[in-house]
Amino acid sequence: MLKPHQNNLNQLVIYQKSIDIFKLSRHIASYISYDKDILSMHKSLKQADRYASNLVMDALGLVPKIAETENQQNPTLKLKYAKSLRLFIDRLNRHCIQLEHTKIQGKDFLKLLRKELKKLRVIHKHYVNSVL
Repeated sequence: MLKPHQNNLNQLVIYQKSIDIFKLSRHIASYISYDKDILSMHKSLKQADRYASNLVMDALGLVPKIAETENQQNPTLKLKYAKSLRLFIDRLNRHCIQLEHTKIQGKDFLKLLRKELKKLRVIHKHYVNSVL
């Protein structure tokens, strides 16, 4: 059974979008690396595999950061945590650009991810304003 707080978290648009971005990032990384797991991508000598690993890890880090922000009781810290989400979004965008500059297939998928990241930026802006 879900706790009331977990139910509220699942209803947040930014939380849902970040889960979608994680799933999309994982699928893109899997496609680029020919179904390697994260550890194999991280240890790989191929630059594209390492970028893909970074993409997935940063996308994964976004979801608990949102939960941490929602759990924060202090309004000042909550705002600080909410603003820090932008760092993850920017890093994800940078990883997409790095992958686009490597010789990989699936650049259309990266464009789709960047489009979703733009939507997340807008959602993030509204989220930060709601925390104020």
